[in-house]
Formats: sequence, C-alpha cells, structure tokens
Amino acid sequence: MVRIFRMLGSSILLLLVAVAARAGEADDIATRVQERYDATHDFTARVVQKLRVASLDKTLTSEGTVAFKKPGRMRWEFKEDDPQIIVADGTTLWFYRPQEQQVFKAPFDSAFRSTTPISFLTGVGRITQDFNVKLDGESADGKLLYLQLVPKKDGGDVGVLRLRVTRDTADIRGAEVFDPLGNVSILEFEDVQRNLALPDERFQFEIPPGVDVISAPMGN
Repeated sequence: MVRIFRMLGSSILLLLVAVAARAGEADDIATRVQERYDATHDFTARVVQKLRVASLDKTLTSEGTVAFKKPGRMRWEFKEDDPQIIVADGTTLWFYRPQEQQVFKAPFDSAFRSTTPISFLTGVGRITQDFNVKLDGESADGKLLYLQLVPKKDGGDVGVLRLRVTRDTADIRGAEVFDPLGNVSILEFEDVQRNLALPDERFQFEIPPGVDVISAPMGN
C-alpha cells in the first residue's frame, strides 16, 4: 500500500512538472512569436478563410489576399461569389460588399481593442501582455505549433484566438478565431512575404459612387 501511494505521488509530481514545463514552453514560444512579429513591419499573403456558422451548421469558404502594416493597417480582399473588401487605415474600419452596394464604417479603436483576438495581427495587442497563452497541440508533422490566446481582460464577449506558428521560425501561418456564439473563423496564410515597405495608400478606402455608407453607432 505504501508503495502504491509512493508511485501515485511520483506520478502526480511528474504530471505537475510536465504541466509547468509545458506552460514555460508556451511562454517561450509566445515570446518568440512576439519578437518575430515585432521585427515584421508589414506582410502580405494569400489567404483561405473557412467560416463555420453555428446557427446554420455549415462552413463557408473563401479565398483572397491580405496585407498588414503596423500600426493598425490592413486590407483583405475576397473575390468569390460574394466579394468582400475589408480595409483599416489606422483610424477607420471599412467593410464593403459590392453586391449589396453598402459599406459599413466603424472607428478603428472600437473595432480593435487590445483584447480583441485579431488585434495582435494589426499590431495593437501584445501576446504575453494582453493574453493568457497555452500550448494547444501541434500539426501531424510537428512543424506547426498551436497557441491558444485568451484575453486577460474583458474576454467574455470577444472570443478566443488560436495561432498556428512554425516551430523553427515562429512565423504565423494561420489563425482560428472562436466567438462566444460558437462560430469559428479559420484563416490559412500562404506565400507570406515580410517587410515589403507597403505604401500607406494601399490601406485607404475610397467610397465607390452610389454606395450607401452605414456608420456604426458610437460607443459600440
């Protein structure tokens, strides 16, 4: 009986050591990702987005391009059956759907708080400062690690982010955003190119003639 308790105690100790080591590894990887991203002033990529809509029990897939420039600039263009253009110039967020002849306009600061999962990609949020980080698996070939980021503050209504990062270089190769309604947006980045000195003009949105502009209510 004493031997069994000793074995049980040893097993628990090994488990605690493993958990602590895993937490330390997650912090180390998160630091490497942040350092790599700090050295990235801008980047472009081809992107595949898969949106799992919980209420419809279906997955919508679209392909396009994305460009980011710090701080706070981004441009997404999807050219499928339902084209979409999303632009942020650091001050205003624009969401344009040509088939609807409407563009949605919102203040950038309200759309991308530091605790918003996608804020890390815009250069607003910082991983270890704004999120609790833990390892959440790896790819079958072991080349990608999955980091789960949960906002430290006011995280109940903004969701959870899971980054896919390369084990060797700590580059971001994808992201999964889980919102409180059960929807999941999966982003896969391909052909990533860093530090291209992208012009600010690329992140400006000009309202097409005849398009209705819908402004977000202030304070939301």
